[in-house]
Amino acid sequence: MPCWKKLGRIFEWGSSPMRSTTHAQVPTVLIKGSVVRVYFAPRNTAGRSYPAYIDLDRSNLTRVLAVHEEPVMTMGRPGMFDDDGIMPACVLEHDGEIWMYYSGWNQRITVPYHNSTGLAVSKDGGLSFSRKFEGPVMDRTPEEPGLAVTPSILRDGDTWMCWYISGLRWEQINGKFEPVYVIKHAHSSDGIRWIRPNILCIPQKHPLEAFSHPTVIKHDGTYHMWYCCRHSQNFRDGDGSYRIGYARSADGRNWERLDEAAGITLSESGWDSTMLCYPYVIDIDGKTYMFYNGNGFGQSGIGLAVLESW
Repeated sequence: MPCWKKLGRIFEWGSSPMRSTTHAQVPTVLIKGSVVRVYFAPRNTAGRSYPAYIDLDRSNLTRVLAVHEEPVMTMGRPGMFDDDGIMPACVLEHDGEIWMYYSGWNQRITVPYHNSTGLAVSKDGGLSFSRKFEGPVMDRTPEEPGLAVTPSILRDGDTWMCWYISGLRWEQINGKFEPVYVIKHAHSSDGIRWIRPNILCIPQKHPLEAFSHPTVIKHDGTYHMWYCCRHSQNFRDGDGSYRIGYARSADGRNWERLDEAAGITLSESGWDSTMLCYPYVIDIDGKTYMFYNGNGFGQSGIGLAVLESW
């Protein structure tokens, strides 16, 4: 059973004239030589998310070496799928480039927003990114009419394996529409054109359960997934807020849900005492780490945990 040791909060924002809040959402990790780069999403003065990063000392991941507050890519043109916000989801090296899969945001009238998955490419080592396409690489389909975002991607031989969030519907809760979404699986031969057989990975415990931000690694031939899940009621730091769940699979498609074995829970007090969300699990120098957000959907900063045992 996995067991995580929390190493504490490693980064939090102070106030800044560049930003409207102190959010540091969705940590997304890239290993770069002697540093570990963590992309994440602050919010600009208009309240729109954008990708920035910090660099950590690879030999001491609790030590911040540099903070890059400026956006590493621009918002989409008016009317495009990402004209109202960008959040990183998964980053990897491919053919001498760095590819970033990200969630693009659009405001809506009937419901608050719509999300799709975009792909951006860096040719300067991850300092800046440009869109590979102006359109999304994953969006709604006839079988999945909601949204398709926050992919976790592994390359297994010649196959690109993907686990992503698929929107089911919007529920009106206390006079406000809230999204309900689940985790599904896709695969690809090139990381761009995805085959999506509409496979549900993790069954809901109840109709108002929503999932976000799956992160998958393969260990000893088994796929391991951590994700966050919440109720659609009282989930803004209340008793329905995000917790981190866990599942495992022999083939990456059929999963056994084992939330009680996630190995990480709320702290008794402090920055991650009311919410745990947006885990990103990665192997670094023989150890497995989890970067994650705490209270307020990342408003309280970024934390780090190390896996002590399987």
